[in-house]
Amino acid sequence: MASISRLGPLRHLRAEPNQYILHYKNGRLARRGPGLAYWFNPLSAAVAQLPVEDCEATFLLQERSSDFQEVTVQCTLTYRVADPERAAARVNFSISMHSGHWAEQPLERLTSLWSQRALQPARSYVTSTPLADALRTGADAIRGRIIETLNADTEIAAMGLTLVTVLVNRVSPSADLEKALQTPTREAIQQKADEASFQRRALAVEKERAIKENELATEVELAKRQEQLIAQQGANRLLEVRQMADAEKNRTQAEAERRTIEAEGLARDARIALGARVDARRLMAEARLAAEAQKLGIWREAPRHVLMGLALQEFAGKVSGINHLNLSPDLLGQSLQQFLRDQADQ
Repeated sequence: MASISRLGPLRHLRAEPNQYILHYKNGRLARRGPGLAYWFNPLSAAVAQLPVEDCEATFLLQERSSDFQEVTVQCTLTYRVADPERAAARVNFSISMHSGHWAEQPLERLTSLWSQRALQPARSYVTSTPLADALRTGADAIRGRIIETLNADTEIAAMGLTLVTVLVNRVSPSADLEKALQTPTREAIQQKADEASFQRRALAVEKERAIKENELATEVELAKRQEQLIAQQGANRLLEVRQMADAEKNRTQAEAERRTIEAEGLARDARIALGARVDARRLMAEARLAAEAQKLGIWREAPRHVLMGLALQEFAGKVSGINHLNLSPDLLGQSLQQFLRDQADQ
């Protein structure tokens, strides 16, 4: 809105660039143009303010289609005030000298005018078209009819208005009918979603099967490798046992040879020692025999009483003690007689 300030009995008006001002003084147009700023006497002035920017008008149409179904059409029209003087002559755009606001609601009147002019072509199309066609191609068809009708309307041009564009925002059935119409599509989409889900599950199962097969192949390969490893470990252990057996055999053979050599040495030493002992015993035996023979020779030549004395001497050496000694008279008598004879012979 225009801004009006007060200084005594005078008023100052300042308008924006998109606001077209028509200033009337004493019934005649004194000033006009967008974005004006000036001082004036409110007692002799009448001011109208018109928007020169694009304005929008939105309306709804509810009508039955040719197959008796409820259809709702939502449209938005964009228009512009092409001739402010004509528009101000047909619609009251005057503003208050105190606040700068419109005295009435001119834009609402213009919206109502555009809605009344646009509803008729939209209604004629909807009532002559089946619901399916209206929903499918109704937006473009209704838009074209509205533009054609409004551009040919001389009353709109006489009011200084011009149409900029028409936008059909929505062509829709009632809520229940829309839900019923959406059901096949929703079911088809759901069916496709289910098929996609089934395919995804099948693909997942296939991938799981491939993973299982890979795992099984891996386990088989690992089992083969394990078998090869066990076989190689067995071969290594067998080789190790054989090497240990060969080493033990060589050690045993060496030990046996060593023991054989030691036994041979011991046997040779034993034979030598045995021969030495045999020779020594033989020499000792010969020496004893010679001594016995010599002793026997001595005894053979010795007198009887000497032999008796030697026997007693030998007997005394062998006997550690005598508890009782019995001497018979015959033994002493013979021994004494023999001693005396021997003394007489000497």
